[in-house]
Amino acid sequence: QRIWELLHELEKFIHSEDGIDPLIKLALIHYQFEAIHPFGDGNGRTGRIINLLYLSLNDLLDYPVLYLSKYIIDNRAEYYRLLRGITKEQNWEPWILYMLEGIEQTASHTRNKILAIKALMDTTTEMARNRLPGNVFSKELVELLFERPYTKIQHLIDRGIARRETASKYLKALEAIHILKSQRVGKETLFLNTRLYELLSHS
Repeated sequence: QRIWELLHELEKFIHSEDGIDPLIKLALIHYQFEAIHPFGDGNGRTGRIINLLYLSLNDLLDYPVLYLSKYIIDNRAEYYRLLRGITKEQNWEPWILYMLEGIEQTASHTRNKILAIKALMDTTTEMARNRLPGNVFSKELVELLFERPYTKIQHLIDRGIARRETASKYLKALEAIHILKSQRVGKETLFLNTRLYELLSHS
């Protein structure tokens, strides 16, 4: 019962119009949620999702792409030390500065990653336009390859790009010019966008 009361108070604080800078308030909210610790497992992940939702709520994010996990994991000892500093001594300033630094670093890293993906997509579009048969290439097909690291025949069918037999030919043509690489998984074949996968995997 006490946990639900605390969560209700936190919800009211999140939605209150108190004039606190949203990024500073984000740091306050994150601490409060972690201090309540409402779940047996997954509080950290849930807290980071709340970060995203709060930034979106305040029109600071158009898409949920600013995820602080890497920064927090890379600085885990400092993260817990500063949380304890608030609990024991109400020492808020170092914690707020830590979170602001995390937001800045993560925003910069995310922006660079997005620009790299866009550059790769542009390069892939040109490569596909120049090397695929004219009846295979389309901007919609290349865009589909960047919605996720892998593509399968059903994705092309669902998007209305091609029927099953033609979709298979399109993907094999992309594999032939080394944009995709096929891999059998269970009963179906997935086509991996290897360059996109490597880019996403690289921290």
